[in-house]
Amino acid sequence: MASHVVSAMAVTPSGPKRNLHCWSELPLDLMRLVFERLGFADFERAKSICPSWRSASRQSKPNNQIPWMFLIPKDKKLRSPSSCVATYGSWLLLITYTEEVYLYNPYILNLLIGERINVPSFESNYGLISPVLWIDEKTKDYLVIVMFDEENAVSIKKGDSSWKPITQLSLSSIEDCFNMIYKDHKLYFLNYYKLTIFDFSGHVPLQVFKISVRGCVKRAVGGAIRLPGTIPCKRYWACYKNNMVVTVDGDVLIVNSMREGMSYIWNFKIYKMGSSMGRKWEEVVSLGDEAILLELGITVLAKDMEGIKRNSIYFNGSDLVNPYDKNDVFIFNLDSKKVEHPHQFVCSSVLCSNARWFLPSFKRECLIIVNIWRASY
Repeated sequence: MASHVVSAMAVTPSGPKRNLHCWSELPLDLMRLVFERLGFADFERAKSICPSWRSASRQSKPNNQIPWMFLIPKDKKLRSPSSCVATYGSWLLLITYTEEVYLYNPYILNLLIGERINVPSFESNYGLISPVLWIDEKTKDYLVIVMFDEENAVSIKKGDSSWKPITQLSLSSIEDCFNMIYKDHKLYFLNYYKLTIFDFSGHVPLQVFKISVRGCVKRAVGGAIRLPGTIPCKRYWACYKNNMVVTVDGDVLIVNSMREGMSYIWNFKIYKMGSSMGRKWEEVVSLGDEAILLELGITVLAKDMEGIKRNSIYFNGSDLVNPYDKNDVFIFNLDSKKVEHPHQFVCSSVLCSNARWFLPSFKRECLIIVNIWRASY
């Protein structure tokens, strides 16, 4: 980008030369519009053009975020007493558990700057099913929603002293719910029968959409199932997992993964709501320039994102348990139909578990980190 920055001089009718196209003197509002359209890599290059552009960059942020990963070592001596169960932006939802009384102690943590928000504890014999987190980076308003059991959802927000049942969600909509996503003030529920969307932008959640997922969602079954690359006539336990994903453009995908109990072979199928008459769901064979972060339930634009492969699914292998796994983080390449390992810095000699993706904002947090780094020199 810097190579395109020029200073064109011209002769005016009065005689002296003057600068007609000085890129360093663009209005601040115009420079903000430029920065807001840049990805992370171009954003970093653009702010190094000149002092005025660097100044404008401090009031902007890149339009796509670089995914980061949170890993916990499997070594029992290093294991953290907390489990990360959800993320939003730079924030992690962590849980400590008191087994004797089935007590869960959640808290929200900004891993980059160490800021912590405590959340009221609660008791449950079922554990946490598909928890979701939302938090406003500026006001610190937050919302946490979990399935208290297979049929009841509860929530807590900033200012609440205890968890509250979400009575507006009908039992028939959330029964056997195993996957939830919260994005743009909408809560997406997925169970074995249907996908339901609720709008949380008002005071009362409202159901705004519902559709059958027959044919897209599968249950785990045992039996004589042969997958590609396996030995015929041998009984295996087929492990299925179903996830929702909301794309960059707001489309909803259902990702069905299947794996043998003792194999490294995965099969993935992706379904999207069809536009043609009579076909509610259509199989997707390519994600184009996007990549799926399965645990976050989103896609990211990987075209200009260093380290993220386009047309791929990033997933946590521990969700499909295999005692022979050496690492939990994998990539399924939709072009080659093969599972790949991530970069060496992720697949290190230290065995990891409970891998979680998160998307730091690279504005307030990075400014604090840079200031700390400068102060150390």
